[in-house]
Amino acid sequence: MKKITKKILWTVVCLISATVIIGAAYWLITGRSPQAAVVSHLIHQSTMEDYEMTKGDQTDKSTVEIPEGVVFPRQMSQYRIGDMQVFHMEAQDDSKPVVLYIHGGAYLNNFADLHWKAMAGWAKETGCGIVAPNYPLLYRYTAKDAHPLMMELYRQLIRKYPSNRIIIMGDSAGGGFTLALTQQILSDSLDTPARLVLISPWVDVLGGDDLLQEYDTFLNAEVLRKVGEDWAGDIDPRAPMISPIYGDMQGLPPTDLFTGTWEIFYTDIVKTYDKMKDAGVDARLHVAKKMGHVYPLWPCPEGKKARKEIAEIINSL
Repeated sequence: MKKITKKILWTVVCLISATVIIGAAYWLITGRSPQAAVVSHLIHQSTMEDYEMTKGDQTDKSTVEIPEGVVFPRQMSQYRIGDMQVFHMEAQDDSKPVVLYIHGGAYLNNFADLHWKAMAGWAKETGCGIVAPNYPLLYRYTAKDAHPLMMELYRQLIRKYPSNRIIIMGDSAGGGFTLALTQQILSDSLDTPARLVLISPWVDVLGGDDLLQEYDTFLNAEVLRKVGEDWAGDIDPRAPMISPIYGDMQGLPPTDLFTGTWEIFYTDIVKTYDKMKDAGVDARLHVAKKMGHVYPLWPCPEGKKARKEIAEIINSL
């Protein structure tokens, strides 16, 4: 019996060692982890057929629930501003920041599980508060409906918290929305947030680098340009409210931008960073080679490293 047990243990040790060695070799050869490669190939890229099927869909997306298994360290309450559902969890204490998180999803989709898991992780690790709006989405609504509600949410937040405790963070469409919202905050002479964190922000709804399309297994530039026009509605798609790359960067708070070199937004994000630096913004660009769209949310070593960096940014306040 002891011999059998030793054989099993030895087999397990050998398998684990082989897995580690193969994984390390893959990372050395390709420049990214095996987990990242798996994630990138499991992601579904929308096609024009998908777009035609969903265009005009009037599904009510105004109510969502936190997925089972995602646990926040403090009670998460809900309230509404107009028709907009807002999730709110207080910070651990008054010394901790409050993160207003604007989720991505091409202005079409509600929160994904990865959004909830990332927010719960940051809340546990940093003690920050979380405010997560389920803002109006296509195709019942457009940007013209969503922006006023988000501005009202921000006005309510700065009445409750000093602005130097507020971080606005968003990914993809939510990252573009974060920048557009902050530009409007500055235009309206409201107290500005302490910091912005933009994760693969969609800053130009008609943009995207076609030369990078072959590397991007997540985003389809042709589809996104159509969706971007739909989100704009009767507003010029190049208006800063829709595509904040064309907006005024002057006066923005310190900003961190995360991007992978294998996403079609990479070129636009770098241009946005350059515009920020030219405007005197304290901006930092975090670039991950051979990583795709919103990689900081991915369940892989590169994503874990980026989430830790974001936690450090939160803690820096």
